[in-house]
Amino acid sequence: MWCSEAGRAVLAGAFALGLAGCGFEPMYDQGAPAQAMLGRIAVGPVEGAPAFELRERLNERLGGGAEADFILDVDLELRRTGVALTQENVTTRFNIIGTADFALRPASGGEAVVNGQVRNITGYSAPDSETASAFASLSAERDAERRLSRTLADQIVLRLALQAEELGP
Repeated sequence: MWCSEAGRAVLAGAFALGLAGCGFEPMYDQGAPAQAMLGRIAVGPVEGAPAFELRERLNERLGGGAEADFILDVDLELRRTGVALTQENVTTRFNIIGTADFALRPASGGEAVVNGQVRNITGYSAPDSETASAFASLSAERDAERRLSRTLADQIVLRLALQAEELGP
């Protein structure tokens, strides 16, 4: 049974009040530490094509300012492994494992105030058949790299948001 729009609003309000009662606060609420970090972090250069997607996503999410208080350095590593074989011993499914080490340093220099590592995995198919093309497999691989890079960037932003109080006002 579907609720009306008014019913959904009442349920959402009740849910929010319940969360507020147990100490829940929205991460990006006005005045919250995570909200205060937006526009204060510039993303340093990252090498490679998948890294371009990662850097673009970080800039999109962090609102990197030209006069930022912090510089975010990221080292991205993607590793491809075959996970499915045909009877003819041809790999038709691949996983890409992504690891991103990151360090957030004051723009004025000094030790990292936040650092860490995020990991994730995605996959793609590369069928081995007369109708499958090398272009389709390459396109699937590039799309998987793009998805993985964006996911890793989102994980970095979440980690920074969780530690935003360490960044100060």
